[in-house]
Amino acid sequence: MGSSRQSRPDSQPHPSIVGGREELRASILKPYLLRFRDERGESTARALLSTVGLSSLILDNETAWISVGAARRALGALATALGRDAIAHCSSWMTHPETLGGYVQMLRVASEPMDVYRYLTAHAGESTRVGTFELREMGKGKVEIAYMPQPGAIDDQQDQLLCLARSAELEGVPLFWGLPPATIEHTECLSQGREVCRYVIRWEEHSKHQLWLGISGGVVATAAPVALSGSFMATGIGAIVGGVFGGTISFLSGRITSERRARAFEKNRIAALERGLELRGLGMLPEGDLGGTVLGGKYRILHRIGSGGIGAVYSAEHVSLGHRIAVKLLRGAAAADASETARLRREAQVQVSIEHPNVIRTLDLDQTPDGSIYVVMELLHGISLAERLREGPVPTPQAVYIFIRMCRALDAAHRMGVIHRDLKPGNVFLCFDGSVKVLDFGMSKFAQAESLTQEGYTLGTPEYMSPEQCIGAPLDPRSDLYTFGVLMYETLTGDIPIQSRNRRDLLELHQRAVPVSMRERKPELQIPEELDRIVLSCLAKRAGQRPTNARELESRLAQIPSERPIVSVSPRTGRVNSMTQSDSSAGIPTPSVPKQHIG
Repeated sequence: MGSSRQSRPDSQPHPSIVGGREELRASILKPYLLRFRDERGESTARALLSTVGLSSLILDNETAWISVGAARRALGALATALGRDAIAHCSSWMTHPETLGGYVQMLRVASEPMDVYRYLTAHAGESTRVGTFELREMGKGKVEIAYMPQPGAIDDQQDQLLCLARSAELEGVPLFWGLPPATIEHTECLSQGREVCRYVIRWEEHSKHQLWLGISGGVVATAAPVALSGSFMATGIGAIVGGVFGGTISFLSGRITSERRARAFEKNRIAALERGLELRGLGMLPEGDLGGTVLGGKYRILHRIGSGGIGAVYSAEHVSLGHRIAVKLLRGAAAADASETARLRREAQVQVSIEHPNVIRTLDLDQTPDGSIYVVMELLHGISLAERLREGPVPTPQAVYIFIRMCRALDAAHRMGVIHRDLKPGNVFLCFDGSVKVLDFGMSKFAQAESLTQEGYTLGTPEYMSPEQCIGAPLDPRSDLYTFGVLMYETLTGDIPIQSRNRRDLLELHQRAVPVSMRERKPELQIPEELDRIVLSCLAKRAGQRPTNARELESRLAQIPSERPIVSVSPRTGRVNSMTQSDSSAGIPTPSVPKQHIG
């Protein structure tokens, strides 16, 4: 793709700079301009806009308005360069992050493709001032949309390229959910002298019929061969078993498909929010921009020490007391998104409620003048377990020491009714003083409380998710123990027990695949047989076959010899140094740069 845009023009520049009357959103051109820019270069794309009488700012701002005449000229030039078929099918370019600025409100209210078609037709004024839409719902996964020019519109809208561009936008709606493009049947067209453009749109929807097809297929597959034996009872039993098996497979497949679609949509929704903020000049603060800022009159930001998908962590100091702390601040669209703000609040509330030395301490929760939420936490000096694993597996005595302290953190959380839901090496911190901290309770939930997400919607990291978490089923503390089992397996061997290249297969394999024992996979590591049994018991598919609770797991781990690891980072190479307590009589080195993690 081309380089990211640095300029941030106003969302609605003056008409004079974009080519005349304000009639159509520039978003009608943006997917094609991005493709053209990708193939021919940015300077060529800007030159093309100039030749058709449009400002090059159109390439930066899809929410600007342009005239119908300018849109027709631009589409003509793009069709010559890319081909008419490229105008009819904009494919994945519709969901490119730089095209999403005009879809922010739409993606806020949508939960399925039908919602988008309803929104596009009900709010036609957000994309055109020279036409209206009518929607007729024709059942699940099918609608008819008619576009009608407004009476008195000056510019001619009978250009076939305008009709194709409109059709391409409607075709691309399912892409927001990671689905194939919709199928469009163009039954009437303005370019053929008709009074409307009429589109019949069909897209892929998960149907309850698939469940019955699975049951029917299972019945036929098992009952038919048994029927040859002539035994009615055996045939009936076979039909029941086959129906249950087929129905279960179909149900789980539907759950996984729904979860995958929800994830794809969430990704595009966040991208749209980020793009909208960028166009308004409210995007991410540049690196170091917060240095010296005082939050809440108490916390002076020193420097940035970590970042993640939704926020950043800064080293700071208390203005009055002088002691160092860490400040976790949401960034960009996440700061404006209610669900991410709620998760950060939940993380702070949970960590305050769990007073335990192996859980990171939260000291304060507040917000900046613009409403962005931030959390003040203890500043940790050390590295994450994920960073340590880059150097290879952790020796058994050190690993057991870490596991026991994690058990204590989990036990404290579970006693409060809190399920972490996202245990992974990146959320375990190994401090230079030998202590172990469990981080990031942003995904956690109280066992009896309402979730922050819809029922059936799964949260977590797929490599570490329990079988019940993979299908969005109710969770209890034993779900954390399964995830902990995956983490222990990886810590001891350097490999995760269930492996696949794509998310869907991972979610399926966690429900049925039995992992190879650690001693069998890595015999050279000489992992104790009892430790192998403990880890495999945590990885049992049924929750009832796992340890009852974290205390029981700690008790079993305590029977295996352990040693406190001393971890440091070389100031010259940045590499992790790790040794046991007995390996060195020297003090714990002070890191030159403190490290911190954010989920």
